[in-house]
Amino acid sequence: MKYQVFALGLLLCLLTSHAWAEHPGVATEHRDALQNAMSEHILELSELNGNGSYPAFDPETRSMVQLEFKKFHDSVEIKGRENPYFVSCADFVAEDGTLYDIDFFVSKNYGVVSALVHSKNGVKSPYDLH
Repeated sequence: MKYQVFALGLLLCLLTSHAWAEHPGVATEHRDALQNAMSEHILELSELNGNGSYPAFDPETRSMVQLEFKKFHDSVEIKGRENPYFVSCADFVAEDGTLYDIDFFVSKNYGVVSALVHSKNGVKSPYDLH
């Protein structure tokens, strides 16, 4: 009986961790701090842009696109052993309805250092880390 309880507990832990992670990786207590940093970054660039849209480089068209923020993903990944950093994603939509999944690279001090197109209309970019 205690093995069944242990197995059930292990299964629940695995299912819960899988539900948090959209990509292979780890969901951490850092998620809220990361999303706050990402929010500030998106707001700041949108204000600097002058039109309220988040500017991003589309590598497929080799042009800047103007995006509207939709939502954050729940997943967080920790990358790098010697210099750890976080990767988390957010969904955006362009004026023409194109859906963009943007990866944000965030330092261990919660500063956004880069943002790249992870996928466009569900098609992953060639740089894909996941």
